Amino acid sequence: MSPKRKIFIFLIVSQLIYAFFSVAWLIVLGISAYLFHDSGGVHPGMRALFAYLQAYPGGLLLALILGWTYFAKGKYKPAVWWNLLPLLWVIPYLGIFIYANFFA
Repeated sequence: MSPKRKIFIFLIVSQLIYAFFSVAWLIVLGISAYLFHDSGGVHPGMRALFAYLQAYPGGLLLALILGWTYFAKGKYKPAVWWNLLPLLWVIPYLGIFIYANFFA
């Protein structure tokens, strides 16, 4: 199998997985609204966490656009690296999910 075909399959499969995590992202974002439930002042860390959660669709879109753009130009290594950007959100979510279900 040629490197171009391998990267093509990798881009498609990984982006389908990221799209699946978009459903989980909607649930987490909806629940995260409770971060601001307290009537007192909101901790800056909570605001940063909420901004981080809100940034997932932008990161996903950026990865999708740049990944396919670099792939079309024949620059396969940057295409793969840009396509890994959503892992900044997916890996922590999986870590929390595994911890909550198996260790807590």
